[in-house]
Amino acid sequence: MPKTEFYFAPNDYAVFQQGLASNAEYDGERERVHDKLEALHKLVYPEIRRRKWDLHPHWMAQWLISAYRLSPATQRIDFMTLRYSKAETTIKLMKKKFIEDFGSFYANAMIAARVDRDGFAIELFLSEKAWMDGQNLKLRLSDGAQQRGEFRSILADLGGDHTFRLSQFFRSEEERGYREVARAKASRLVNVGMLNSTMEKYTPGRHDLRLGVYYEPDDKRLSKENIAGEILRRLEQLYPVYAFLSWSPKNDYRKKDAHQKLSR
Repeated sequence: MPKTEFYFAPNDYAVFQQGLASNAEYDGERERVHDKLEALHKLVYPEIRRRKWDLHPHWMAQWLISAYRLSPATQRIDFMTLRYSKAETTIKLMKKKFIEDFGSFYANAMIAARVDRDGFAIELFLSEKAWMDGQNLKLRLSDGAQQRGEFRSILADLGGDHTFRLSQFFRSEEERGYREVARAKASRLVNVGMLNSTMEKYTPGRHDLRLGVYYEPDDKRLSKENIAGEILRRLEQLYPVYAFLSWSPKNDYRKKDAHQKLSR
């Protein structure tokens, strides 16, 4: 049996280990990971456009991939991502409408391919800064059984590979990091009771929300031959979840909630 050639090598993951993540001498190693993610974008994005998914790379080409060089603003790099989110026009509209800067991609829901010390991930990600999309999700789910049923149907279509995670950042004098608040297979959230109890734990603006597939470095789906197709397959699965929760003028449950309160 021929040996599997993996797209990412062991040293690509190793550069995010504790002792190296804050070492500027490894910027060159991280640049290699950057270039591999950029090459994946060139394979994947034409298909995203062909399928007319409302997913967009960062409008500034230098931020197509997250940071790989240390700087005063980025003193450690624990992961790198190729990420897709809202169009620049939507983000500018949000800034104008809500008087807050949503210019950072992390202030918006995104679907990302991520490399870190543990392996590879393809995930829907709402950071604590993406409170607008988080509120939109919670309000849409509270808008009646039909909305919850639609969301549960989307989750059912994901199959058994996806994991839902909630975490919260903490910092002390001794350490900093993320504490896990909740974790469940997405297939379990198809149960309405499980979905309700899990979403009750989620506070937009406080918690990071992740829904994705997490791969060990030696997973054969990450081979040079398979990885681009695997990313597209997972994007296809996660996109309906993203479209369900991502705020836009046509998907604004914050506005609908405000109108309902005024009419009471």
